[in-house]
Amino acid sequence: MKQISIVKPVLKLALVGVTGLLVACGSSGSSSTATDTSISGTIVAAPVNGADVSVVDGAGNVVVEAVKTDANGKYSLVIPDGSLGQDLIIKSTGGTFFDEATGGLAGSAGDMYAYASAGSLSNGSSVSATPGSTIIAELVMNHGKTKAQAEVAFAAAFGYTPDMSVTPADATTAPAADETDASTLAGFRAGAFSQLAMDLGLSQSDQFALFAALAQDLSDDKLNGVDESGAVAIGTTGTSLEVDIQNDFSMALVSFNNSAYNLTGLDNNEFGDIPFAKVALTTTYQIEYIQTGMMGPVNGKDTFQIRVSNRNDINTGVAGLTNMLMPTMYMLGTHMHSTPMPAPAISDDGNGLYTVTLYYLMPTAMGGYWDLKFTVDGEEAHFYPTVMMAMGDTAQVRLKGVADQIMTMTGMSGRFYYLFNDSMTGGMGTYDFSVFIAAQESMMSFPAVYDNSTLSGFLVDATVEISDDDGASWDLATDDGNGVWSVTGLTLTDGVADEIRIRLRIDSNGINELKTTDGSVTGNDYQTFTVTPGGM
Repeated sequence: MKQISIVKPVLKLALVGVTGLLVACGSSGSSSTATDTSISGTIVAAPVNGADVSVVDGAGNVVVEAVKTDANGKYSLVIPDGSLGQDLIIKSTGGTFFDEATGGLAGSAGDMYAYASAGSLSNGSSVSATPGSTIIAELVMNHGKTKAQAEVAFAAAFGYTPDMSVTPADATTAPAADETDASTLAGFRAGAFSQLAMDLGLSQSDQFALFAALAQDLSDDKLNGVDESGAVAIGTTGTSLEVDIQNDFSMALVSFNNSAYNLTGLDNNEFGDIPFAKVALTTTYQIEYIQTGMMGPVNGKDTFQIRVSNRNDINTGVAGLTNMLMPTMYMLGTHMHSTPMPAPAISDDGNGLYTVTLYYLMPTAMGGYWDLKFTVDGEEAHFYPTVMMAMGDTAQVRLKGVADQIMTMTGMSGRFYYLFNDSMTGGMGTYDFSVFIAAQESMMSFPAVYDNSTLSGFLVDATVEISDDDGASWDLATDDGNGVWSVTGLTLTDGVADEIRIRLRIDSNGINELKTTDGSVTGNDYQTFTVTPGGM
């Protein structure tokens, strides 16, 4: 295990021995006085029993001698108040734990840290060491970062900022009645790092070398398997971090959430942001997610590229592959749904580049996470994009069937039709406008609507009309295929927000009706897009 090496110069402090809650003052052996500060906390990979917890300064000098953690990983110690004006490190060494990801295999713990800035501790402070706090401390102690810089780099890589004042719960036991959400989440995140170690083929004891390797990788502010000197080895395990290590952590979060050993009870929208890693590896390929345009994915139409290259020769793109995409939004509990896509959703641009188009039904912020599962020649890769709320012009509207109904989780209900702003082109007051239309068959099926498509096994005859004058006149839209309908020559004022009305008639399975906003006969039989010609 790599030993701590601290280069930041600080004032040296007198050594103060500690046993349990009693601290020796000089050589008298008397108990703590009013000038001492008591702190407590927990050492958690999973809770570490029998660890030696001490306090050291920035040069590695012992400020408080080691005390032992109990079976729940808890410790208590006393720091002389005169030592609080400098940065201090709560250091844990050794001990044993029962690994969360493996169902309780015993492991031998390595070094863990919690880095406390000068003046941040006071009597009664809670300071817990976790995988996250350890990586941040490593970045400060061994890689020249300030604590603030380390926290920024960590948050960008892992999607959260560790809070040392929170005592992590044990993720393998059901939450106690008085357990806080923050405590549950902190325990879950510790379990995710155990899951990451297991997914990488490491033993439960090797995860402490993994923490140091992750800090070394992140020393250049990028979590991508390399630092300034090249590939990052994981201690003496014989394994190195891969270029998709951030994606590995994202998948570890998801895998641990789905694990039978995880008893936190967190729903899919409660374990925090999943890092949007943009490189994934399969057995044969490296797959890179490339966002087109200035903005990331938003609710509504999204177009991006993936680049597929040989894993062992990333400079060589691989064209002509059979690629499939399954987008899924995982929500509360076991609820999930897919999202509309044209057919085909992926086009081969050559040289290993493939353009992907889909239409997000909802942003990530509404609860849950999006998982884009790509299958490339039978090999799977996952991306977890953070889908933002669309701003400005209307991204999507909905209409609903009246007699046109499908079975839902609550019984028969009017079929939803989803209409997305696909594009607006033109200028000088004359514009062409197109929409993409999809229908709901189930929560996992939203087929594109066009003439001679099928819904519930029946052929569709669709009519789409668009009005730019508040319904005084209607233009028949052209079926461009694969769900896209367009109209040309709309009269709109450049740079001024305006409204475009759209209505949809579907003739299928003996039902010929205009769809309405609420699925009732009396509901509005059109929807409205707000658009700004020439705007974003």
